[in-house]
Amino acid sequence: MDWIQSVETYLKVVEENSFNGAARKMNTTSSAISKRIHWLEERIGVQLLIRTTRSITQTEAGALFYQRAKDQLDGWQSLVDETRSVNQNPAGLLKIGATLAVGSKFLAKYLNDFLASYPDIRIQLTTTTPGQLPELSLDLFISREIDQLNSLSFKATPLFEHRAGFYASPQYIEQHGTPTTVKELAEHNVLIWGEKPHREVKLHKGKRVTLTGNFSTTNPEALFYAAKHGLGILLSNDVMLKEELEQGSLVRLLPGTLVDETTVYAYYPKLDYQHTRTKVFLEYLKRRLEEEKSIAEP
Repeated sequence: MDWIQSVETYLKVVEENSFNGAARKMNTTSSAISKRIHWLEERIGVQLLIRTTRSITQTEAGALFYQRAKDQLDGWQSLVDETRSVNQNPAGLLKIGATLAVGSKFLAKYLNDFLASYPDIRIQLTTTTPGQLPELSLDLFISREIDQLNSLSFKATPLFEHRAGFYASPQYIEQHGTPTTVKELAEHNVLIWGEKPHREVKLHKGKRVTLTGNFSTTNPEALFYAAKHGLGILLSNDVMLKEELEQGSLVRLLPGTLVDETTVYAYYPKLDYQHTRTKVFLEYLKRRLEEEKSIAEP
C-alpha cells in the first residue's frame, strides 16, 4: 500500500471527522479508507484513532502524527511544485502572513492581478494581531520590523515607508471643522486603534501627543468604516487608504504632520527565497509599489 496515499487519507479522516466524509472527498469507499488507516497504524505500530459507532477521536500519538504529517506533506508538495516550476510556470501554494491591518487594507488589493498573471499559484493569507509572531512555516510575512525574526533564520526586504497621518471624511469636516494644528486635535474625536479610548503617538520631530476619542477597536475594518462615515479622525497611512483617497471618502488633515514613522518589510526564510512563487510575488509587489509611488510623485 502507498505511504503517501495512506497519510493523506488519515489527514482527510481527521479533517472530515468521518470515514464516510473522507471517502467522498477522496472519491473512494469507506472500506478503502478503513483499510488504509488500519495499514498505517500497523506500519507505525501505534493506534492513531479511537473509533466508535458515533465518533472518531485522535489518540495523543494520532494528534502528534497529524500535525507532523501535515507539515511534511506540505513540504513535499512544495518541493514537487518548485521542481515543476523550473521548466514550467510558477505553481503551488504560497503561504503569506501579515498583520491584520496590512492583510485587509494593503495586501488584498494586489492579489487579484497577481493570481490572474500566475493561474497555477494559490495563495493562503493568514493574519495576525499586532505583536503576534507569525508561524515559521510561512513563505512570506509582511509587517513592520520584528526583532525576533531578525534573530532567526529569516531575511528581510523593505517594501515601503510607513508614515502615518490624520484623515477624516468630508462629512466629519463639515460638522466639526478642520484642525489646523496638532494641539487642536484635543478638541476633536480621534478614532483609536487599540483596546483603550486613548493612545500616545510620537510625531516626526520626537514630540509625543495623546489622542483621545469615543471609539477604539482592534478591528481595522471597523476603524476605517467609522472614519468614512464621519465618526471621527483616523490615524493611518496613505498606502492603506489609496481607494478612499481616490474616491474622496477620506481627505488628509494636517499634511505637514507625520506620525509613527517606520519601515514595512517582507520577511522570508533564508533558504526559501529562491522558491519561484515567493520570488515572483515579491518582484510583482515591489513593482506595483514603485509604479504607484512614481504616479503619486509630481
